Amino acid sequence: MIMDIKVWFDFQCPFCYMGLKRLEGALTNPDLPEPVEVVYKSYQLNPDLPEVPVETMTEHFMSDHDMTREQAEKQMERITRMAERAGIEMNFADVQVCNTMDAHRLIKFAAKKLSPWRLKRLVFHLFEANFVDNLRLSDRKILTELASAAGLDTSQVSEMLQSDDYREAVMHDREELEGRENFDVIPYFLLEDKTDCQGVVSEKGLHDAIRETMQDS
Repeated sequence: MIMDIKVWFDFQCPFCYMGLKRLEGALTNPDLPEPVEVVYKSYQLNPDLPEVPVETMTEHFMSDHDMTREQAEKQMERITRMAERAGIEMNFADVQVCNTMDAHRLIKFAAKKLSPWRLKRLVFHLFEANFVDNLRLSDRKILTELASAAGLDTSQVSEMLQSDDYREAVMHDREELEGRENFDVIPYFLLEDKTDCQGVVSEKGLHDAIRETMQDS
């Protein structure tokens, strides 16, 4: 039996990067009795963000959360320290705030083409491009390069990105999660369609929830 874990996330969400990193750690624990399949689900925090960035993350916190620069910079430092504890060196303050629709569409496309391991690596490489290298995830050239490095055919990726393929699937994922009665925040982990974990969960917390769900199945 293969356990199913659905994960809703956004590439602009630092807590989602941390959450997926902790999930990876939880799944490497040898005491889990069953294999696990991770299904990546899209949840754009702000579908109306522009494709061409007009703000860094610091500036976005100032405008979107009505903070002073000093307050925003303190938030950048706090989240950066949280990421460090999760094993991530994050340049959070300089992230280019942009629309992530195409990045999510790419993952939908890649899920049909890549092995689970290669797909996971692509997801992490997109997070790294955003939070570590501060590349623009709405730039189709950057997405194509990352896809090529993962083993995808560049001409097929380019054709897909120029179309509307998977756009509805990305929007449906968001609607599906918002339809769940107890949904609060992302990342949102749904284990075997019955147990959920959401937000900032420790690696041990995820591992224990996975193990308990396996035992109850």
